[in-house]
Amino acid sequence: MPARRILIVEDERNVMRAIRSALESLGRGDVIVEVPSGEEATLEIGRGGIDLLITDVRLPGISGLEVVKRLRKKNEKAPAIVVSGYPQAEAEAKRLGVTAFFNKPLRLDEFLGAVQQVLGDKTPIAAAPQPEEPGIADRLSALRRDLGANAVFLVDLDGKIVVRAGDVTRLNLDLMLMHLMTAFSAAMKVCKLLGGLIPTNVHFFDGDEFDVYAANVGQFFALVIIFDGDRGAGQMGPVMRYGRQCADDLLNSLVMLGVTSEPTPISDLIVALPRAAPAVATPASRTPTKPAVAVPTPAAPSPIPGLPIMTPAQAAPPHPPPKPLTEAEVKVLEEALQKAKVTDASSFWDTALAEAEGDSVRPDALSWEQAEKLGLIPKK
Repeated sequence: MPARRILIVEDERNVMRAIRSALESLGRGDVIVEVPSGEEATLEIGRGGIDLLITDVRLPGISGLEVVKRLRKKNEKAPAIVVSGYPQAEAEAKRLGVTAFFNKPLRLDEFLGAVQQVLGDKTPIAAAPQPEEPGIADRLSALRRDLGANAVFLVDLDGKIVVRAGDVTRLNLDLMLMHLMTAFSAAMKVCKLLGGLIPTNVHFFDGDEFDVYAANVGQFFALVIIFDGDRGAGQMGPVMRYGRQCADDLLNSLVMLGVTSEPTPISDLIVALPRAAPAVATPASRTPTKPAVAVPTPAAPSPIPGLPIMTPAQAAPPHPPPKPLTEAEVKVLEEALQKAKVTDASSFWDTALAEAEGDSVRPDALSWEQAEKLGLIPKK
């Protein structure tokens, strides 16, 4: 049976690995090429013949449907299978003439049947009946029982328990998980620097009352195992073997459920995690802060009835900036300055002071008593 060239276009590493493993299980020895973007897929299509295209719809850059169009221009009869978590894209995919459209989570038996049909296997390999896989909650319960742990949790990046088996009442889980996921984010950064795409980390935290293990489940979840403090350290071997295997099984289950991807890049999520937690978690600290909103200052009530209430900005509107003096105006000021003398200014203030100290009263001025009778000033 001749080997075929299969191109997988998928930006989720976990999904890509699951599809590749399924194809390799057919034992055909096909050449499988993996690319994470539509642009790279276009380059691969241009480099040589493609016997089968398997693509997601939503990709960074051009979409998977656009990749199908470009494949059609190269080879009108080239088969294509679309695997997507967006069922609304099926109509457009069918219009382009794709061989099959599969929704996530992917049913491997149906998917492999379509692949075999495309590649010309007239007698598809009958899959042996598989026992039903245990659910995530059952898997956590079995691990807790096998290890003799107090509790086993599946925790997300925010330190929230997604699935639990057992409980611990004498431990501040919220605060502990907050610090634990901070260590998780730091470990993911280290693995990224080391070139690890999907690391298999295991952390151990030693305490008097409790011992805690944490194993990453892909990039977005962690498996947390809690023991009593007097026996946790002695379970390091079983945890490294069975706990790590459970974490890998959980990752495969999450991939098949289509819940391993996050809308935000992992680097952004790591940066968003708190670097240090407060000593005591108070209810106020859990309330999300709202963005500051500028609230206008209410205007003071008008002291005079009948007059409209004005804001400070209305009462005193901003003045426009003064215009610069022209050369003619500057010249006039300089000439006036030269004519003015210090003695002139002194004589002006002497005259004004003498008039203020005099008993002379202007004929159009009102006395205090007259102003009081007219109601111009308040009575004593």
